[in-house]
Amino acid sequence: MITHIVGNRPQFIKLAPLYHELEKAGYEQDIIHSGQHYDENMSDVFFKELGIPAPYVNLGAGGGSHARMTAKAMVGLEEELFNKKPELVILYGDTNTTLAGAVVASKLCIPIAHVEAGPRVHSKENPEECNRIATDHLSDILFCPDAISLENLRREGLGELAYMTGDIMYDTYLSIAEKAAQDTSQEEIIVMTWHRQENTSNKERMESILNLVENLGDKVVCPLHPRTRKCLTEYGLMERAEAIANFEIIDPVGYMEMVALMQRARLILTDSGGVSKESSYAGAKCLFMMDLDVWEDLVRDRWILKVDPQDASRVAEALEFARQAHHIPQEERPKYYGDGHAAAKMVQAMQERNLI
Repeated sequence: MITHIVGNRPQFIKLAPLYHELEKAGYEQDIIHSGQHYDENMSDVFFKELGIPAPYVNLGAGGGSHARMTAKAMVGLEEELFNKKPELVILYGDTNTTLAGAVVASKLCIPIAHVEAGPRVHSKENPEECNRIATDHLSDILFCPDAISLENLRREGLGELAYMTGDIMYDTYLSIAEKAAQDTSQEEIIVMTWHRQENTSNKERMESILNLVENLGDKVVCPLHPRTRKCLTEYGLMERAEAIANFEIIDPVGYMEMVALMQRARLILTDSGGVSKESSYAGAKCLFMMDLDVWEDLVRDRWILKVDPQDASRVAEALEFARQAHHIPQEERPKYYGDGHAAAKMVQAMQERNLI
């Protein structure tokens, strides 16, 4: 038995192609959902769209501080993994769910595969950085989305466990993109995602982001995360947001609809590390509302431009960047993240290591 542990939207997207590849090879699998992020529109729809079975259990570990969330996930995972005794646990990304899975599986002496290993922002003030480092060092095999991640792991003494497979999210993107083919008759838009705690934890920060959206001028379509909607309402900013003429707030969308939106985008405004990378698949440059270099190649190439909405000079640069942005054709997009066959390479590597 192989057990996948997931807890949020990007992890569902990463899981799908690997689940299908393992299924094709005849392996028995199950899925545990930590419940870290749980909403019908944010969770269940992804399993339906991606053609993967619903998790057999939801641990309900969402909410609370980092410590409480991680602790709740650990308690639930310990019981499930102890009873199931899988031959391998597969973890994804850098969430509290990922960290909880790594700690529990390692203490139960269950081998761990880590998908999206090696990215570093070189700051332990970033909670996800701590999760990534701990998970990488507890894992038995490491799958890197790009060459920089592989080099990071080599510097940390983990090179013998690491494989450059490419980004598994690109596998999923390609499989969905054809179904969600761009309607060229529709206008180009700016697509926005907005959910990070750093950008929703105080009124002034949220006001500055709304000002940035308004100053972009062009139509900005934002599938609004439930937490962001809750914070806008609590700070009395929802009416202000809805009054911005070029700001179209919509309900959270499934992955297929998100891909369709990104294919129409000439620019993506986000605070999601995953979406900032996916922008290069969709052909839309990215304004990133975090002071982190998650994807160093894309930052170096000025595909991703970091913007602090509370810094007037950075906002001015961002507005000029946005003014010049246009949809980039396939042949001109960055090629840092593999060839869309990451899942097959992962299965082969796990077989070579006798982990499955």
